[in-house]
Amino acid sequence: MSRFRIILLAMAVALITASPALAQSAKSGIAFSAGATTSDIEGGVIVRNTRSRWGFIGGVTGFFRTSRNSSVALEANYVQKGGKDVARLDYIDVPFLIGAVIPTDNDRLNFNFYTGIGIGFKVSCSEDEANPADNLCDRAKSTEWTWPVGLAFVVRSQTGKFFGLDGRYSIGISDAFDGSAARNRSWQFKAFFGVPMG
Repeated sequence: MSRFRIILLAMAVALITASPALAQSAKSGIAFSAGATTSDIEGGVIVRNTRSRWGFIGGVTGFFRTSRNSSVALEANYVQKGGKDVARLDYIDVPFLIGAVIPTDNDRLNFNFYTGIGIGFKVSCSEDEANPADNLCDRAKSTEWTWPVGLAFVVRSQTGKFFGLDGRYSIGISDAFDGSAARNRSWQFKAFFGVPMG
């Protein structure tokens, strides 16, 4: 757990350091998103690498532009993960993200490269009926830690409303099942629409 504490501490320091700029910026907003995932389960002593399965992702994001070229965000997403022919794992994912923003001159168009750390709370697990894996869902952990890395493309209107596309790779940094080294890997693609909050 020490590596998780170090990562969380580093992110907390970054957020505190950015707070003066946050007070001056007042560029915050909320966005709603929906899209698709393709995921698999990597390695482990319970399962081998699995084939990819398609799923759904949808949720809400609150963000703050800490400066013209940086942002922080907190999300809550419903995400379908797991691997084909093994198990489907559904989570409520809560990632904290720090981004580097590349804006145009009028800030109507920008790109946001981001990373962070997330925690997922398992809401359901179902095993593949054709290939049951010895009650694998009984061993599914109630939480998982993830490391998301992604890129968002954002277009902003004159009224401040915005829409865009987001693509990220999210890899599990904790085991998906007790007594295994099996971890979720997920590509996540979303479209989003948002409104300013200040």
